[in-house]
Amino acid sequence: MRRLELGLCALLLVLSGCATAGEVRVEGAASQVTPPPSTPPPPSGVTPSFDPVALLRADPKVSDKIKNYLTPCNQGRFPVDARYADVTADGVPELLVAVMSCDEKTAETPAVNPDYVRGNGVIANYVYDVVAKPPVDVFALEEPAMLLDVGRKGGLQMIHWEYRASDKTWPSQQVSKFYRWTGTAFELVKR
Repeated sequence: MRRLELGLCALLLVLSGCATAGEVRVEGAASQVTPPPSTPPPPSGVTPSFDPVALLRADPKVSDKIKNYLTPCNQGRFPVDARYADVTADGVPELLVAVMSCDEKTAETPAVNPDYVRGNGVIANYVYDVVAKPPVDVFALEEPAMLLDVGRKGGLQMIHWEYRASDKTWPSQQVSKFYRWTGTAFELVKR
């Protein structure tokens, strides 16, 4: 008897599934499904974030010497400092990237020139227009001990320290140069 009940139940299930038009079960209007929300665009004035190491490695203008420094230091951190600032005065921030030497010389990093350590270990600076696709290198300075900063009136300020032969630890003076965006390039501001 139990087998008969199971057989009838199975037959009812089969028949109820087959009692449809065109082998598709028609039960009424489909419920409205809303797609998952997409990633919203960033608010105006906000620059998307970029991986500065990947950007430098892909840039054919970056020298192989500088690309050799793009390996993790002892702490696993890459020797780059990246920040966004509007240095072209167009209302959109550019990406400023400084490449530094690692704090300690390791087997994985190239030997560090003593001049590189001066200037907080900075060995190169780059400015990228990240609105362009792909991002465009609009300023590059592959010289040790040079720092780039935002100038007081916008633009770029390049800072370096002059060391004389008698300067063992501290430089004799700090020298600053200012660059202004012309719409196509940065030019040195004459004083």
